Amino acid sequence: MKDDCFIRGEVPMTKEEVRTVSLAKLQLQKAEKFLDIGTGTGSMAIEAAYMYPNLMVTTIDSKQAAIDVLKQNQNKFQLTNIKSILAKAPVELNDTFDAIFIGGTGGSLSEILAWSLRSLKPDGRLVLNFILIENALEAIRWLEDELYPFQVIQLQVGQYTKLGQGHYFKSQNPVIIIETRKEE
Repeated sequence: MKDDCFIRGEVPMTKEEVRTVSLAKLQLQKAEKFLDIGTGTGSMAIEAAYMYPNLMVTTIDSKQAAIDVLKQNQNKFQLTNIKSILAKAPVELNDTFDAIFIGGTGGSLSEILAWSLRSLKPDGRLVLNFILIENALEAIRWLEDELYPFQVIQLQVGQYTKLGQGHYFKSQNPVIIIETRKEE
């Protein structure tokens, strides 16, 4: 989905190219339940719910503005397979998920990592996005200490843009994407 399809508001959004890579790493094709933590505009949740109509999507965000924008996008795309929770993760959900995406943590990264991995089904996938190196390093250290296998990539995207009589690639923030699994 193109970024301009989404209602934006004043909350963060996972951009199109980063969203595409992150969704691919989540491997939602056979998933039944997906959790989006720190949902922002809901672009990850909306695209996942749209691509996989049988997927039950749960979102968590601590900001009412984010939940409001997500609901506007949910209405725009007429999606009924998304449930939103206004809360700061971790929260008690009494559920397990095939895949979890972490787009924002509000500073409780270690707690959210431990809770997320407990909330995953065996062989479940966890994907995290970071723009701050320090936060990515905290996640990497935690995964290393807990002996989880993981992969880290850094994705840099630039948009072809006109400048005067020439053109250049206008850079977006580089994003660090971490992928891990809960082994069976």
